[in-house]
Amino acid sequence: MSADPWWIQSYPLPPIYPTSDDFAVTVNGQEVPVTAFAPEPGSGVEYHYAHFSFRGTATVEITTQAPITSQAVSPLAFEIPAQVSGNRLTFALNRSRYLIVKIDDLKELVIAADPTESDAPAAYGSGIFNVVTDFGADPTGEDLATKAVQAAIDAAYAAGRGVVYVPAGVFAIGSIVLRSRVHLYLAGGSVLRATADPADYVMKFRHDSLSMDGTWLISTEPGSSDITISGRGTIDGQGARMRKDSSYLNHLLVPVGTRGFTVDGVIGRDSGSWAFLPSRCSDVRITNYKGFQSQLQYENDALDINECQDVTVRHTIAICEDDPYSTKAWAEDANIALSWPHPRQPVERVLFDDVVAWTHCAAFKVGNGHYSHQRGITYRNGYVYNATRAIAIDPCYGTEPCTDILYEDIDIESLDHDRGNQNWLLINTRERGLGIGPVSGVRINRINIRDQGGLSPLVAAGTAAGAIDDVVLRNVVIEGTPLRTFDQLGITLGPNVEEPTVEYRGC
Repeated sequence: MSADPWWIQSYPLPPIYPTSDDFAVTVNGQEVPVTAFAPEPGSGVEYHYAHFSFRGTATVEITTQAPITSQAVSPLAFEIPAQVSGNRLTFALNRSRYLIVKIDDLKELVIAADPTESDAPAAYGSGIFNVVTDFGADPTGEDLATKAVQAAIDAAYAAGRGVVYVPAGVFAIGSIVLRSRVHLYLAGGSVLRATADPADYVMKFRHDSLSMDGTWLISTEPGSSDITISGRGTIDGQGARMRKDSSYLNHLLVPVGTRGFTVDGVIGRDSGSWAFLPSRCSDVRITNYKGFQSQLQYENDALDINECQDVTVRHTIAICEDDPYSTKAWAEDANIALSWPHPRQPVERVLFDDVVAWTHCAAFKVGNGHYSHQRGITYRNGYVYNATRAIAIDPCYGTEPCTDILYEDIDIESLDHDRGNQNWLLINTRERGLGIGPVSGVRINRINIRDQGGLSPLVAAGTAAGAIDDVVLRNVVIEGTPLRTFDQLGITLGPNVEEPTVEYRGC
């Protein structure tokens, strides 16, 4: 690495992705490719993204085709000053940020400015299992690389520990399984891309609400431990195409029954269904992850923590139609969970910290499934670019309790007024014929609401079995005005909920 006070690393744009026609980006004068995200055939561009790593100070310059008349750099809470000169927008960064830039009536541009990699492995050497040079994987995406990638994983496992190195290129894969003490490294410019042919997969689940079968693209061996996926490459599900052409779904990443699972730095994009699902795992660390999903595909959550313990999700961005971040606990006989190992487990000690959400559903959610106890869940330093609901606790499947939930330092920019049911807060224990459990010990503190939506915040318990108790809100600011009293919150209290069960302690 250079000894200069600043350092920029951009990555080649894989030839399978279209270059943006609307934006050009340079960082400290170095060109950074801009991808036009358009996963669904014939749907057009949904948004754009530019990805690079840096240290020091990065001056980002965005050039458009026409003079710029309006602009915003989000999250607005970061207070990043920007300058406009003609058709150029310029701003500076001194730390890793995930930003959403809106210019005039153009589709948004996501700036994924990663930190530099501190421990990137070499492409060759002792303990390195290079999928191309050692195992003959095709880097053009023309021939299926599943066997080569799996062989490299198995060889690293047999050696006791190793790095499976995926260089820049496109690698067409069906399902692969990670094993203990294997580090899957995706170099910048590399893509592990799902084939769009269901014949390349073994069915793993049935998605009841979509009436479609599905598979796992990358999963772990049950009972495994000490597994890492890192780098600046991409895992691409081709999910929109598969879903439209074959009525078949995939999950991108499914660590199952694993202890010690780490993801750092990669892009996960275009899963046909829920994308990243740690399930019945413990000691999970997810950092610098970029979840780029379609905003046209229903039921495509970016990151669901399912029945896991001791999970940290830090410094991530998630874009999707459905819930970007949530915790869940399903019934053992639920179709989505039939291939998961071990008995049902609680959700315990889960932290989401420094996370950016852009969705048409609930940004920061606890629920829906509550067939196991959910407790000790924290959302901290959360930034909502857009959502239907910002904060949501929605235990409508299962009878187990939901306790000790903290939302703290949440900034809400916009609520989706196209949906007609938008509000910044929902705590709703609603009975859907599958049981319902109680909610207690909720703390909501330091919430800045720039747009409060079209509906009042709602706290409602459908039945006594779904009792809501001990909910305390503090330090809420709505459209620049600090609230002093409970009445100013405008919360609608539904059946079986009264003050002071829900109380406000002012600013």
